[in-house]
Amino acid sequence: MDANKITNFKQVKDVHNPSTIVFFDFDETYYPHELNSHRYDKLRELENYLLNQSEEGKLVFGWVTGSSVESVIDKMETGGLSLLPHFIASSLGTEITYFHENSFNKQDTEWKGFLDQTTFSSALVDRIVKSLEEEHSIFLKAQTNLGDAPYKKNFYYQEETPSVDKLNLDTIRKNAYHNGITVNINKCNPLAGDPEDSYDIDFIPIGTGKEEIVAFMLRKYQVNKANAFAFGDSGNDLRMLHAVGNGFLVENATEEAKSKYSKQSLGSYSEGILHTLRSLN
Repeated sequence: MDANKITNFKQVKDVHNPSTIVFFDFDETYYPHELNSHRYDKLRELENYLLNQSEEGKLVFGWVTGSSVESVIDKMETGGLSLLPHFIASSLGTEITYFHENSFNKQDTEWKGFLDQTTFSSALVDRIVKSLEEEHSIFLKAQTNLGDAPYKKNFYYQEETPSVDKLNLDTIRKNAYHNGITVNINKCNPLAGDPEDSYDIDFIPIGTGKEEIVAFMLRKYQVNKANAFAFGDSGNDLRMLHAVGNGFLVENATEEAKSKYSKQSLGSYSEGILHTLRSLN
């Protein structure tokens, strides 16, 4: 990672005993891929709110995303974001990097130590993918847009028919489980750059993912679940939303996610996030 690039952004204060912790999905939740003047103003307003709450020692926040840290930093630069979070749980929560003043651009050693003990490997995933193709005629296309990660491999599955898809996705899950790893499957969101009519297929170690990041961070910062917030926009975020006391889909969330989860913010992107935090905090 380019150290000069990340030091161009504001750093948040290290908060030792926060009363609140907030988890954000990044793409199409915190960060709109289609920025206009209104969304940009609301994003700046959210950054100022989070910075002030942090400086007062009240709040810790982080991004929990499928993207790599490098990809997120590039998007920050492109979108004109100015404030780094306390942490980024990148590559679908398989890596944790801190960005506050006393632990800048450092990996969480406890989390990495746990990952190092798992059976996950790129070679194992490749064998699973090959087996799915040869034994079940299930073809997965490797993703290249999220960056390389040591504990996550991403693929796309192209939809066929509902009955075939259900069978194929169940087969993918079972093959991963029998090989000692897990797989995260959710409908793609074209607004975030994904293809139409496809599923994200993310192979990761057992015990990792967005929900597990929430549990780990609640223990780390000793924050009660009732004082934890989470925001997301897709089916990929629902387990994270259930893991906190205050989980919300932003108004611009996918229809698939809205059909499965009822709590929604009044407003899209930063506008909905701000309204929720100010009304409940």
